[in-house]
Amino acid sequence: MNILLAEHRGFCYGVERAVAMARECAARPGKAATLGPIIHNPQMVARLAAQGVATVDSLDALQGDTVIIRSHGVPPETYRQAADKNLTVVDATCPHVKKAQTAAHDLREDGYRVIVVGERGHPEVQSIVAWAGAAAAVVETVEEAAALPAMPRLGIVSQTTFPPGRFADIVAILNTKAPDVQVNRTICTATEMRQQAAVDLAARVDVMIVVGGLNSANTTRLAQLCREAGCRVQHIETAAELDREWFKGAEAAGITAGASTPDWVIEEVYQKMQEIDQEQAMEQELNHIEKGSIVKGKVVRVRADEVFVDIGYKAEGVIPLAELAYPHPATAGDAVKEGDEIDVYVLDADSSEGAIKLSKVRADSVIAWDKLENAMNARQPVEGKVLEAVKGGLSVAVFGVRGFVPASQADVRFVEDLGVFAGQTLTILPIEVDRDKKRVVLSRRAILEEERRRREEEIFARFQPGQTVHGTVRRLAAFGAFVDIGGVDGLVHVSDLSWHRVKTPAEIVSVGDEVDVVILKLDPQTRKISLSLKAGQRDPWFDVADSLTVGAIVPGKVTKTSKFGAFVEVAPGVEGLVHISELDDRRVEKAEEVVTAGQEVNVKILGVDTKTKRISLSIAQAKQERDRAEYSHYIQDSGQGLGFTIGDKLGHLFKRED
Repeated sequence: MNILLAEHRGFCYGVERAVAMARECAARPGKAATLGPIIHNPQMVARLAAQGVATVDSLDALQGDTVIIRSHGVPPETYRQAADKNLTVVDATCPHVKKAQTAAHDLREDGYRVIVVGERGHPEVQSIVAWAGAAAAVVETVEEAAALPAMPRLGIVSQTTFPPGRFADIVAILNTKAPDVQVNRTICTATEMRQQAAVDLAARVDVMIVVGGLNSANTTRLAQLCREAGCRVQHIETAAELDREWFKGAEAAGITAGASTPDWVIEEVYQKMQEIDQEQAMEQELNHIEKGSIVKGKVVRVRADEVFVDIGYKAEGVIPLAELAYPHPATAGDAVKEGDEIDVYVLDADSSEGAIKLSKVRADSVIAWDKLENAMNARQPVEGKVLEAVKGGLSVAVFGVRGFVPASQADVRFVEDLGVFAGQTLTILPIEVDRDKKRVVLSRRAILEEERRRREEEIFARFQPGQTVHGTVRRLAAFGAFVDIGGVDGLVHVSDLSWHRVKTPAEIVSVGDEVDVVILKLDPQTRKISLSLKAGQRDPWFDVADSLTVGAIVPGKVTKTSKFGAFVEVAPGVEGLVHISELDDRRVEKAEEVVTAGQEVNVKILGVDTKTKRISLSIAQAKQERDRAEYSHYIQDSGQGLGFTIGDKLGHLFKRED
């Protein structure tokens, strides 16, 4: 039985977003609960409850301070009640539902009688009606549309999961009810794609399994559409509900799932159906062996160049070394051992010469193509051994079939020497399988990207800005360094590598360095993480500031001039400002009249402000201090016996005191 998965199935964007927001709340301190089930899937609701996100029917039943608005949306009154209770609101309303609510509200404000096309008992429809006002009406069928009276102005919105065809039929009737009709087709395109994919698949299979909550309107509608396509349909919630009798005589079975069905539930159903298929195949006992058939057997004896297999027939089967495996083993013992159960292809059913001739390679090949096609359709990874690097990629053996991994699909980054993969067993994803052309193309990159996406989700859920994390430098770029903080790379911009100016990241770090970094920003939308190396270190400016004494004279170097003064470096990376009034005793119009960039000067420290990280300096006062010291010494050595004092002649040097 061939098991096929619908191209579009399971979580839509709005549901995936709602579940992700609920999981984020579970990771935060405090209690959170959803107002009603977050989505129409009891398994997902139960899993969230186990993680700490409960479900309540009203705000009064809430035990914590955080309420999560479910994907179906709520009336505006609910937001007002939450505000009155000072609750934290996490709005997980599907963006498409929010669009429908807004459209209904705007139509009402513009004076239109609002008609919501949808199922009146559905919580999404009820929330849209609440935004449209008391005069809004719900229309579910063409008969209900026809029964409406004429009116001057009519505004139409739709339930996001309503069937497009039925919506068009209803709108055609409503267009006759008013001269002024405004139509907002608020049907989600993902819903249309999911429904069309289900119908297309139902036309190709004998039985269709629709997976999703029994209370889910969109899942129930999927089942209905598949039945209308003429296919036998079974609507289930879990794999445990599958019945083997459904698949008797079926050559192909299809699987689709509603928008509220998690991937892991779909995967369990797929695996269970495979098990049922294998069990039924094993139960089909062959009364005789035919050439070209594939049967199961048990290895009973292994020689160097051949293997004997019990296939439940009057004679044993024999597999020559050349027909045992691909790539060819050196000895039979390298491929199988006694007791192994294997599939074999009957090369010759004539047992007159003793043993029946069998081939494991051919059986593996036939089965391999089924496995590869199923794996591709289900996007399931497989394992393949790299045989060699060839032009443009890698040659691999997977299920005994030769496959090809293009160079662009070998890794997420360019690999210059593909020979490093030779002999390795890789986890890869089939992306093209052509049985007729014997062509198999696989991708390791798709697996790595999916793993990275999962790791990113874990990182974004676990970490918060301001946290310090340990990481490893993976690569350097001109603008910064990329640091692995748990399977996901974050960027330390060159400006955040050090407290002093850095020209290239290589001045600070090297590839392979283990570092502690501070998370500056997490952006789930762009999947970007900003990190800082310097934020986890003490700013060396404060070390220098601690060593400076107000009133002290220290050497420095002019780094630049401006219209209000000059900047002087008093320690590596630490500058202070000499205001233009402190450049000289005389009035200075431009700083360049006194100093130039690169000039070494002595400055007096006037003040250190640690809050603003500013240092005030004076060249003029430093010069006065130097001159005062010189002349004080001169007075002591030469001032006695003169007819005048040094102050009489040079007193101007001592007038200024700051």
